[in-house]
Amino acid sequence: MIDTILTILGCCVYLPWFIQLAQTQWDKQSWSRQWLLLILSLQMVTTLHIPSVMYICVGLAAISLIVYLIHGRPSFRWTPIFIVSMAYVVWFAISILWSAIPLKGLQFLIDNGLPMLGFTTAACVLEIKKEELVQIFRTFCIAASIFVCLSLISWGISCAELHMFPWEWPVMRKELVGDIDCYKWIFRFLGGMATGYTHPSYNLLPVFIACGFATWLCHMRHASVSLWWIIWVGGTLVTILAQSRMGVIYSAILLVGYILYHIPNRQKRIIVAASLMVAGTIAGSLTIDFWRQYGDDPIRATLNTNTWKYIQAKPWTGAGAGALNPIEICHTIGEIYWPHVGYIDPARDVADWPEKAHMLPHNQWLAEWSHGGLLAALLSLALYITFAVLCVRKKCYWGEIAWLIFVIFSFLEPMLYIGKGLYLFCMLALFLQATTECKE
Repeated sequence: MIDTILTILGCCVYLPWFIQLAQTQWDKQSWSRQWLLLILSLQMVTTLHIPSVMYICVGLAAISLIVYLIHGRPSFRWTPIFIVSMAYVVWFAISILWSAIPLKGLQFLIDNGLPMLGFTTAACVLEIKKEELVQIFRTFCIAASIFVCLSLISWGISCAELHMFPWEWPVMRKELVGDIDCYKWIFRFLGGMATGYTHPSYNLLPVFIACGFATWLCHMRHASVSLWWIIWVGGTLVTILAQSRMGVIYSAILLVGYILYHIPNRQKRIIVAASLMVAGTIAGSLTIDFWRQYGDDPIRATLNTNTWKYIQAKPWTGAGAGALNPIEICHTIGEIYWPHVGYIDPARDVADWPEKAHMLPHNQWLAEWSHGGLLAALLSLALYITFAVLCVRKKCYWGEIAWLIFVIFSFLEPMLYIGKGLYLFCMLALFLQATTECKE
């Protein structure tokens, strides 16, 4: 019953978007463009909610893009991000030729390739004005602050349900609460603990991206400074309560970025950055044993080690689109055990695996290399480089901070293989490419 009430309450993240919709002043000449921008704003907000809504929205975004192409008749311009994305998708389409599971390879192209091409195509035909970007980001940041509040409400209700005092909650240590992972209690408003989406890293990723947006909005005086503090303090608190190791890194990066971004003098910025680096190094060296223990993850290490062995066996072709799974890896490297899966029968068919292959290597480039060979890893790397070049060329703070978060995240998770990671990356690339002005 509590899960149901919290799930209904979780829909409050969409309130800022409905307010944006109500405040929109429609123009009969450019209504299709206005509607497409509204749907892109909604798509951003859906990354804070359950993935199924995000997937429904991307279909709506595709229809809106087609309507805009027919009604608005915008000119098409080739962009670097579109060219690299197209090469990435085409290569995986080619890799179906040697995939042991071609139907799953086709599913991979539909799930991952089509959204990537859709968002990058929109970047080729859209030009987003600065004030329009401000509106999209402000809506997303307010939704992120609501998300943080809902997380803390879920935590408070869970403490009452478990008859725990808040200070009894395990902090900075991997422990179960009531024989259940602690983050499931906190994110239960996303569909409940049993069937909801409760992955802490991917749920917190959009919150930290929103924090970067809020820094830029506050600096440009388009939002109150309190908005940044709500997202950062709330996000950091939820990170600690959910025991997310990556979130601790992001919180520190965003705080340092906020401080440096608001120092106008370059010389003072360098001095402050050097001082923070020295202070961070000293603090890290004094607590190195704790961080080693807190960051220890034998399963993650085993996944990456086995995947590297697989890459050495098939460096050029990989498994082929859709065929990367524990059975394929174990058969190739001669292993018979996979973490959280158990015994892998050497005679088991590679195609005998669930629709979504879980327990992939926790590294984007290892996943790409083992999936589509060396060229797939290089093309994936090219996507990140193109993103970085756009940030530098447009002197864009929110893009730079998001890129840094994406890179760190990709060393620890196959980000572009998971919906929330893929959609956030592609949408931010779209905004970077399509926005006429991002700098101060």
